[in-house]
Amino acid sequence: MRVLAKLESYMTGRRALLPAALVLSAVSTLVGTAPYVLVWFIMRELFADGAGVSSGPVLLYAWWVAGTAIAGVVLYFAALSLSHLAAFRVAVGIRRYAMQKIVWMPLGFFDANTSGRIRKIIDDDASITHSSLAHQMPDLAATVLTPLSVLVLIFVFDWRLAIACLLPILFALLLMSSMTGDRGRARMKLYMTSP
Repeated sequence: MRVLAKLESYMTGRRALLPAALVLSAVSTLVGTAPYVLVWFIMRELFADGAGVSSGPVLLYAWWVAGTAIAGVVLYFAALSLSHLAAFRVAVGIRRYAMQKIVWMPLGFFDANTSGRIRKIIDDDASITHSSLAHQMPDLAATVLTPLSVLVLIFVFDWRLAIACLLPILFALLLMSSMTGDRGRARMKLYMTSP
């Protein structure tokens, strides 16, 4: 968090862009899970016991599926746009700060450091922040929210199905922890060194 706060100091006047991008990415994730719920509603209508299928609710749900799918993409595009604006502002702010500092460096500094090295430090290293701010930060919100929203939805629709889905995941986590723990490393070392 300290690094993010430091990078925000370079966003002069645009500090709200990154939190807004995270919120839009989170909303995009929630809107992106809505088509799955709506498809479930369609399937429920199609396989309902008794009465014949009325095309009215199915058609309405189908339009909502299309609308929420498009809205999810549009919201994610808006989130990426805001995060890119924030990332570009940070890169420019870092370059501006570095140039203000380099103007006051003694002449001996320029004898010891080539112009290419100085350019790399200022220009290329400032660009490194782009991928983490412009792409990874919005994706982080989606990465955290997607499994949580799916987990909630599974429990809402059928708690038995949720438990049936969680048991293999828990078993896999236990299996992975046994393989990556101290005993697992010892067994792997024994396996690799055996003749």
